[in-house]
Amino acid sequence: MKKLLIISFIVAVGVFFLVGKLEGDSKLFANALPSNMNETNEIKEITIYEVKPTGKPRSISLTEKEDITKILKAGEAMELKEANEFVNSGYLLLLQGSKEYYTMTVDKDGYIDMDGHEEHYEIKGDNELFHVIQGLQDNWELLDDEDV
Repeated sequence: MKKLLIISFIVAVGVFFLVGKLEGDSKLFANALPSNMNETNEIKEITIYEVKPTGKPRSISLTEKEDITKILKAGEAMELKEANEFVNSGYLLLLQGSKEYYTMTVDKDGYIDMDGHEEHYEIKGDNELFHVIQGLQDNWELLDDEDV
């Protein structure tokens, strides 16, 4: 009986490990950010640039704590899986902390680049971050060509 229990446990651990490897490495959005960028108190401003192949570029700057929290909470529970896709359209976010900044780009197809396009991920499940940004209808400003 004891042997059967031990063998069952070993098989269960092996299956769990194998399924994890087949799924690929994944992590939560909140864990992909540098630890000091996870704190809403640390982030003073988020500037979002709309990146698209055609049309006039535009941006929005969020400085209210409520707006910053809304953006961070939208992505907080998103599960990310490592990918090779480079994001070349969508929204570029510049998170400005009191001492440093951090960039990420998210697109409508569920891909996100973090750390200045160094890390590429696919969003597993709903792309809440993109949806929340799209919902920011107020205060977008068109950028001149020299601002880009």
